[in-house]
Amino acid sequence: MNRGAVLAAVLMAVTSVQAEVKHYTGQYRYMADAALFEDCLTGDRWPVAQKAANAELERIYLEKQQAGEPLWVSVEGEVQRKLDLVAGKRSTFFVVHKVLEAAIRDCEALENAPLENTQWVLVELSGRKVAGGKRRDPYLMLQKEGGKARGYGGCNHFLATYTLNGDALHFGPAGSTRMRCQSGYELEAAYLGMLQQVRRWEVRGRLLNLYDAEGQRIARFTTGNP
Repeated sequence: MNRGAVLAAVLMAVTSVQAEVKHYTGQYRYMADAALFEDCLTGDRWPVAQKAANAELERIYLEKQQAGEPLWVSVEGEVQRKLDLVAGKRSTFFVVHKVLEAAIRDCEALENAPLENTQWVLVELSGRKVAGGKRRDPYLMLQKEGGKARGYGGCNHFLATYTLNGDALHFGPAGSTRMRCQSGYELEAAYLGMLQQVRRWEVRGRLLNLYDAEGQRIARFTTGNP
């Protein structure tokens, strides 16, 4: 293989960031040779990869449900994120490794944590996972009394006003301490910048999703291990 071919192969390679295989429950739909999985816990939707145990799941689906209608499933699987270095686009899909159970039923109702007076730990920012487990993870708390939002950005503590009207949410400019830190500045700048873009919120169980004016999810928080 010549140098050009090697370079092309490298550029066409897909860089994969994948989570560990774990248990999921969700609604599976199959129609026109394409499948979609909606996670009961997060509400996230992912196209299902045509590999591993998907063929078995397709067979079970066609035995139990009509095309396009949801089928509740319990599976072992993983979410894979891949980046096409040529196209510069990131895609996300779901890989089913083992089918455990399937039935026509709804997802179990989640008990939602309150938006206000809950300490929300940042786990995703602009579509990228935020590494946790540090001595102090970035967090956000909306204090109902006084309408103040406080938190930690990765280096400094911050304070901002917020206004809440139904599912509409806006943050005022944030003021912060001025600590000198060896790391965390870039994350903190992106985090505080994100708050200025927030227009809508959604709590799903122990997860908080924040959305911008275009309806894109720009951050996700959790009250702990969901």
